[in-house]
Formats: sequence, C-alpha cells, structure tokens
Amino acid sequence: MRKFKRLLLFIIIFIVLSIRPAIAKTIFYDTFNHWAESDINFASNTINVFKGYGDFTFRPENNITRAEFITILARTAYRQNQMTEIYTGDLSYNDMSNKHWSYTFINSMNEHLKTNKFTLKDIFPGSNFYPDKAISREESAALIAAFCKDAIFDTPLKFTDVSTSNKYYSEIQRLVNAGIIVGYENNTFRGSTNISRAEAASLIKRVYTDIKTSTNNNYLTKLEFMPVKGDEIYSYFGDYNLSTTNTDDRRFIKAKDTLEYVAFGGYIFPEDSHLYDLNAVKTMESLRTNGYFNVAGTNYYMITFGSYSNEDKTKFANEILTNIIARNDLIDAELMQIFTLVSKYDVSETLYMGALEKWNNLTSNENSKANILFFRYAYYIKNNNKDMLRALIYEDLMKANNIPSILKVSFNSDNTSSVDFRNYNFGNYSYSLYKDTNLLRHLRNMSLTLNQNSKVVELSNLLMIEKTAKPKVNMAEYENLFCKYSVNKLYVLNFLGEKERAFVEGMNDYDIIKTFELYKKNSTGFDDTYIGILKKVKE
Repeated sequence: MRKFKRLLLFIIIFIVLSIRPAIAKTIFYDTFNHWAESDINFASNTINVFKGYGDFTFRPENNITRAEFITILARTAYRQNQMTEIYTGDLSYNDMSNKHWSYTFINSMNEHLKTNKFTLKDIFPGSNFYPDKAISREESAALIAAFCKDAIFDTPLKFTDVSTSNKYYSEIQRLVNAGIIVGYENNTFRGSTNISRAEAASLIKRVYTDIKTSTNNNYLTKLEFMPVKGDEIYSYFGDYNLSTTNTDDRRFIKAKDTLEYVAFGGYIFPEDSHLYDLNAVKTMESLRTNGYFNVAGTNYYMITFGSYSNEDKTKFANEILTNIIARNDLIDAELMQIFTLVSKYDVSETLYMGALEKWNNLTSNENSKANILFFRYAYYIKNNNKDMLRALIYEDLMKANNIPSILKVSFNSDNTSSVDFRNYNFGNYSYSLYKDTNLLRHLRNMSLTLNQNSKVVELSNLLMIEKTAKPKVNMAEYENLFCKYSVNKLYVLNFLGEKERAFVEGMNDYDIIKTFELYKKNSTGFDDTYIGILKKVKE
C-alpha cells in the first residue's frame, strides 16, 4: 500500500508538472470592481504591456511615472509595428543613461518622435528627464498624438482651460475627437494633473484600438458574401438518383465522390480502389467531350482539380455559364459555388450576366439575391469597368437602404450618363449635410445653429453636423443582410474613388447598425470595422 501511494504521488506530481497552461492570466487583488478593471486586464493580459507588482497588486490609483508611461506606450507601439526598438541615440538628459531600466524604451521613443519633427525635449524640456516624476495629462497626450493621427470627427474643443494658443491644441482636439482623451464634467482638461496607473491602462487600450483601426489594409479589401446553406459542400450540380442505372450518371457520381473524398483528406487503400475512380478528372473530361448534359458539374471539377492552362479553365468556365442559362434545376448552393469559381476567370460579360439573371429568376432566397448583387459588383470591379459600376451603385444608393427594393436586381441598367454622387438626397441621414462649405463659414451664417452636443465632420467639399434627433430605421428582418450590403457598398464607392460619398454613407450606416440587436452582441467588432472604414475613406 505504501509503494502504491508513493507511485500515485509520483504520477500526480508528474502530471501537474507536465501541464502547460494555455493562458497565464495575471489577477490583481486590488482591481476587483474597479472602474478600470477591464482596461487593466486588457493592458496587462491581452496585449501584455503593463506589469503589476510582486505582491499581485496593480495599485491603480498610484501615479504613473514618465518612464513607466513611455515604456507601456512603446510596448504597445512595438506590438503593432508602429515603432522600432533602437538602442543608441542622442538622448541628451543628464539623468538618463543605458544603465536605467527604461533607457531603451525612452531612447526608442525619442527616435520615433523625430519622424514627427519633434523630440522628447519639446515635451520634457531641460537638462534632466526626471524618469521617476509623475507624468501629466498634457505630457501623455503629446506622446500619444505621435501614434494616433486620425479622427473621424473634427468637433472644436469645448475645454475651457485649453485655448487655441496651447501648443498641443490640435493634438488634444484630435485625441478628444478620436475618443482617446476625455475631459471632466465641467468641460475642463486639467492638463497639469497627473494620471494614475488605472487611467494609463485605459488610455493604452484606446491607443491600441486607434492604431488598429488606422491600419488601412485591414478594411475594404474585398467584397463579402452572405452565407447560403450548403455552399460549402461539394455538389452534384443536379438532382441525382444515387441508385441510377444510367452509365454516365454513375460515372459522374463515382468521380465526384472520389474527388470529394480525397479533397477532405481521405486515403484510398488498394483493397478499396474498386470503390473509387482513380482517374476522376479524366472521367469528367471524357463525359464533357462526349456531350454529357451536366456541363456545370464536369467543368466545375475539371477546373477545381485538373491541371489545365488558365486559357482552358476560362473556356470551361464560359461553358458552365452557358449551361446555367439553359437549365432550371440548379439550386442556390450550387450556383453560389459556381459563381465563386467562375468569377476568378476572364469570362464573357454576356454569359456571366445572363447566368446571374437566370439565378435571379430561379431563386426567392434573400441571401442569394444579395449575392447576385455582389457578384455583379465583383465582375465590374475585376474588369475595371468603372462606368458600369458607377451606374449600378448609384442606382442602389437611390433606393435609400430599402433592402427589399435593393434586392430587386435589374439587369437592364446601363445608364452611365446621369451619375452624380454629390446628390446626397437619397434618404434620411443622421447628419445635416452642407455642400461646398466648412465649419467657419457655417458658424458665420447666423441662420444655421450648432447644437452644443453636436459632432462635426469636415470633408474637403462637405460639412456634416450631427442631428439631435436621428431618423428611425426599422431593419429588424435584415440586420445581417444590411451589414454585408453596407460594407460592400462602401467597398465599391472606395474603389471608384468616391470617398466623400463613402464617408457619408458609412457614417449613416454606422448609426443605423448601432440600433441593431447584432450590435449589442458584438459592439467592439462593429466599432472597429466602421471606425477603420471611415478613417480609410476620410484620408
């Protein structure tokens, strides 16, 4: 029994020591139910730029020093490739040398600031840096502004203690408009006030998100499609009786099943070879050559699995489109797979649009209707036919986000002469729009009042002022579909270079989406997406 207990103890110790935790999360005893608990957790665990103390405390109300703040800001910038770690430089403070624990971070920050045409000396003048001195709100804002350079809004500062003569006025204004800095209830900024460790963690979370949403290649990079049930499963492209005695049908079924089995990682054992077609692509090719009716099926698998030239694959794709037009038995999932494939090739416009129109006539599925609309966008984007694309997106914009109307796709649209994207009167917007003006001219016009709480956006040819009462939009039945349509609409407008129009539509769509149940479930995801898009089209 004693030997058994020793063995059991050994096994338990071995198992415990062998377990590697997937996530080593730091828990601080003094942040429970603190207002910044989630921000502290994000900065300390999610992006791991903030450290606590050896006694498992964070000490959220303690001031944060200059060295500490620059260190966590530098680590945040490193994580998003916004700053390079530099070990030597001309950091000319008497109290700073490479022996100080924060030297590399501070030196790297100084070198990065030079790319913004200033240095740490501009923020912290004098012969000493005083790394252990508490950093102020204004000093931290000046540092953050070197990384957060974009804001959707251009609302003037309302702080009573920050005048336009303040050397950081534009930086503070931008950071407030980006939601990174907030003031106090009495409309003061209190720039000389020190910031706490909790406030620093909150700032870092906002900075991290701001940098992420300022990375343009994260947004509007491709068209997105609605899910169609079954579109991820290899299809027969026709209604087959698997017990058929028709020789060609049996050959097609066996070849298709073999390709599907192998594609999903199946291995054909020699003793099972009679159950499969070891030359499945050749079988498809033979069926096509001999006039088998299911051209969509044979050609789909030839393109997907065969080693043919791009020219041959384009020919096969055109044959698929011709076959679609002649048939009435293909279902949504099959057509979704087909258009996903043939859209990669330089197929005939007449055949492509004819096949899309056939699908449109066959289906009553709203997701499929939306995808037909999106595939049409995709074709003209791929072929750089901006005139046709302008006409199509303009026609859709005129439907003012009425989804049922938008899904009534017309294939007779070819009027490219009367497109004017500066006509903003397609529907109710969350913002009042003033063409060919700016805020200064707007404020000079005494007949136009600016609500104290309104947000302002200034584009090159347009002033947008947030309405106090926003139009109500009931889209309970179309939340998913509207979200996808909105992003694709903005993608098309950006592709056409209609950035001003994209910004107007994006702001309006974002406000609509904020009323959705979907938004309540994933507000962070939607916020990142739309803030990123709006920054991209505003640049």
